[in-house]
Amino acid sequence: MSSLEQRITDDLQRSTLTVRTDAGCVACSWIVDGREVLALPSPLAEFLATARTGGIPLLYPYANRLRTEQFNAAHQSVDLSKYSSLKRDGAGFPIHGLLLRWSSWECVNTGSTLEARLDWRVHSEFMHAYPFAHTLRVRWELSHDDEDAILAITTTIEADGGVDVPWAFGWHPYFALESGATLELPARRSIALDANGLPLLDAPMAMFIDKATVPAQNGQDELFAINPDARGVIATNTRTIAIEFGDEYRWMQVYSPRNAAFASLEPMVAPTSALADGRAESVAAGTARSARFVIRVR
Repeated sequence: MSSLEQRITDDLQRSTLTVRTDAGCVACSWIVDGREVLALPSPLAEFLATARTGGIPLLYPYANRLRTEQFNAAHQSVDLSKYSSLKRDGAGFPIHGLLLRWSSWECVNTGSTLEARLDWRVHSEFMHAYPFAHTLRVRWELSHDDEDAILAITTTIEADGGVDVPWAFGWHPYFALESGATLELPARRSIALDANGLPLLDAPMAMFIDKATVPAQNGQDELFAINPDARGVIATNTRTIAIEFGDEYRWMQVYSPRNAAFASLEPMVAPTSALADGRAESVAAGTARSARFVIRVR
């Protein structure tokens, strides 16, 4: 195993997670009882050579897309166009953050846990485009109970650089599907989006609707507000994948393209374009804040 490829295991559940530290610390494989849980859009070598999303990528410092690359956040002026590798969607909007293929992480692997650290302030290209000195930490932990293989992912922002730091990241897990899969969605409030997938800022607030089960692979690409500790499920004839969002992830993007071999229930700490729209919370200087979500496979 290369130092660029970190694996953690839980032998009792025959569970192995593989993380590529040279590619944004993306989890590119999770084998549970001999079967792959995650989906990639292409063979691994091709996937790692591009900035495509697949597996479980971290979308940092913002999830989904932004309506502009220049804005004010947490008392700072931001110009993301100064970041040479800025990823954009087909319409030219910044999308999925700055770290999809970032390779400079400090990692500690204990066998069943992997911790990665990024000191933002020592990377001038980051500070030039996104001027918030802080430390980012990510922890992956495999465990189990009587029935489930469990993966917990904890993301921590330490505002240890003397400035407030925006709180707007998310994760985009791609789960492999079988035919006939369904999505069990928690109670939620729909967020109206324009044709580019950006929130309509003047749209009236929708009511919360009850949890429901809907078909997967049906063209879903929707944003919802969710309650603390919400739970979603992707179910097939042979297994269920449950996502427990925790109390910090109050937003969920449901992404399940028509006839695709994957579905995503994405945990987000802020809505799409929150940074550019002035809707992101901040981590106060001198404090730290963590968000944790859990995936269970049965």
